[in-house]
Amino acid sequence: MQQIYRLVYASKANIDLGTTGINPEVSRILLKSKSNNAKRMIGGVLYYADGYFFQVLEGEKEKVCDLYEKISLDDRHSTVKILTEGYMSKPQFSNWSMHFVAADSSIRQLLADHAFNEFKPFDIPLVVIEKMVTVLSNNGAYEREQNTDTSAGLVTKMKSFFMKSKTA
Repeated sequence: MQQIYRLVYASKANIDLGTTGINPEVSRILLKSKSNNAKRMIGGVLYYADGYFFQVLEGEKEKVCDLYEKISLDDRHSTVKILTEGYMSKPQFSNWSMHFVAADSSIRQLLADHAFNEFKPFDIPLVVIEKMVTVLSNNGAYEREQNTDTSAGLVTKMKSFFMKSKTA
């Protein structure tokens, strides 16, 4: 069984995509990517928010690295940096030659849950990057982790404590 190589990078957009990232230039990028990636058997997703691109590429290592080299030379973005790369046992984006997600509220919630008010991919720790990849692979579905130390959880515990105190 052949392992899948995954490369995740981020870059600063040099073109004005507004707040949503949806414009004719992105449409052209996606149409070309979908066609070319399907031929190369590369899957992935492109996310845009706050002036940054975040892209996941999966496939055969040589093909993914060649594509990344080509992408990194594109003048529509700068400060292109690999955030994580390596082999994985199964692909997360095999159904998408290229999918696009723009300023998704699920990603915003994930970032907020980790104390990030905006999308600055070069400042985000690897554990959150991996969670972003998972959310994007689930077509934006994000299930918040249950944290008993949240203020709502604390209020519930306090109510329970005081109710027990009144009955004792």
